[in-house]
Amino acid sequence: METEKDKTIKIKRLSDDTDYYNNVFKKTEKIVSVTFYILSETRNNANIETHIQIIKDRALKTHELSLRTLALQPHEQSEGLLQFQYGLVALESTLRVAQMAGVIPQDIFLLLADQLDSVLRYLNHHYLQNKGIAVEELVETPYTSSQHLAGDKTRTSSQVRRRRVNVPAGDISTDAYLVHSQLTDRSERIKTVLEAKPQATIKDISEIITDVSEKTIQRELNSLIEKGQVVREGERRWSRYSVSR
Repeated sequence: METEKDKTIKIKRLSDDTDYYNNVFKKTEKIVSVTFYILSETRNNANIETHIQIIKDRALKTHELSLRTLALQPHEQSEGLLQFQYGLVALESTLRVAQMAGVIPQDIFLLLADQLDSVLRYLNHHYLQNKGIAVEELVETPYTSSQHLAGDKTRTSSQVRRRRVNVPAGDISTDAYLVHSQLTDRSERIKTVLEAKPQATIKDISEIITDVSEKTIQRELNSLIEKGQVVREGERRWSRYSVSR
């Protein structure tokens, strides 16, 4: 006898796809968040106000398109993902124009462009062409300048794009590039923040490094203090931290 359960058809939306959620939606969310963070640290004036507003509008539109994809049903995915793909390309183009106009530093643009490219490639290979590409291929690996000069043919295209920037003193916007890059060592990420923003509090650090708790940051800071790599001034909630010189 056929039951009501037998008549039920389960519709699998992209929100149920863990790979899509982690490698496309969450990555896009992070790109948009970093973009707004950078803009918040950019000195606004009449000359760049138009660029900044266009970037904000484009970033919000891209985030909106990514949210819509989560609810797409199978028969809607092709068209919906193509619209999202266009949104990603449009955001990258807008950022490129802003970089050429001097609104966004080149190093920041290169990071964002790299991250947008990785999302686009993953989206294209896995969901638009049905041709897979390993997640590991999207994780960039540094290579030495000697390999580059020697014309080492073994490095991948993602390795060629890997760039490392120096942090100008007090430039918190450049810090955003490093904090949201492929750095995985929490202690190195914390020191990067402190190099760009000396005398930072735990709250200051947690507003930039958002994927760990304040307690975890406190433990890392205590470890760095014991190693002599970080110094603390003040006590308890009034404590401020800087990199040892």
